[in-house]
Amino acid sequence: MRLIHDVKGVSKLILILLLLISFIVGALLSYIWTMGGYAPSEFHLPSHANVTIENVEFYAENATFFNVTLLSPSYSPSTVNIEQIMVSTDDGLFHDATDTLPSLPCELAPGDSQTFKVYWNWGNYAGQTVKVIVFDADGSGPALKKITPSMNLTIASVNFDPSVSATNFTVTVQSTGSQTFMNITRITLNGEDVDVSPLPYTLDANDSETFTLNWEWSDLQGEDAIVSVETLQGFTTHQSQTVPEVLKVSNIVFNATDTSSFNLTVQNVATPQISLDISEIEVEVQGETVIIENANVVPPLPYLLESDSEVFVCPWNWINYKEQGVTAVVTVITQQGFSRSAEALIP
Repeated sequence: MRLIHDVKGVSKLILILLLLISFIVGALLSYIWTMGGYAPSEFHLPSHANVTIENVEFYAENATFFNVTLLSPSYSPSTVNIEQIMVSTDDGLFHDATDTLPSLPCELAPGDSQTFKVYWNWGNYAGQTVKVIVFDADGSGPALKKITPSMNLTIASVNFDPSVSATNFTVTVQSTGSQTFMNITRITLNGEDVDVSPLPYTLDANDSETFTLNWEWSDLQGEDAIVSVETLQGFTTHQSQTVPEVLKVSNIVFNATDTSSFNLTVQNVATPQISLDISEIEVEVQGETVIIENANVVPPLPYLLESDSEVFVCPWNWINYKEQGVTAVVTVITQQGFSRSAEALIP
């Protein structure tokens, strides 16, 4: 009886094992059958070389380059040839970053990754979203969006103050909202270097500094001047500023019946109001410069011109230029360093 009882126990155990095995095999076959319908579209391996962008890194300390790390997946069937890296910006422009380290084109074998140092100045797009696009030999490739660091270099003000000097002006630079410091290395006016002390200058984040620039700006009166600030890190900023007028020269009159002199009107239009000492009047004609004798000018020079205008009678015998149709350039100079010119046709 005991043997029969043991045999029945073993039989039940075998039955349970057989049921478990049948359940597992059935479930496996069912999974294979179900997934078989999706495998062709979802799990097939690529038929051509592939590449992905693992990371894009911009550094606030330097706007002249960024890093992009590329990976050729291990399942890629062949080596991929990276030929071009471009950047798309929110203004709709595409920037071709042709200078890289290592240089392009560059091959990546399956399973290999490579970090490229891409030399492209992104300073004008600080704090914006840019899209990095990679192209392989087939003309296709991945893209990745990235927000560049916030570096806010701005010119807060440009001040041409005639009450201070005609030989210098000031520029105030700010870095409000910047993530790190910047080294200001160059300031230009209309593209020309300006003598500035002290440069280079370290402008800390969220800081400002006012620079005094040595420049005789009298010849720019009434014109738009462009001031540019550049940094060692590659960030730049520009501002256009209208240079104030200080002097106006007008109504130059050559009287055909009196060739011994001419008249002109000089106006003081300085803002803020200042007094100007008219110290000299010159005439340039046909490449020659004639300085009018101060004592013979009416009223005589030097003459203190307040915030008004004055008519000057300038003795100069211009009979040799009469009826030649030549143009005379008359320049008025002040002791404060300001000057202004105007042209008139000699009758």
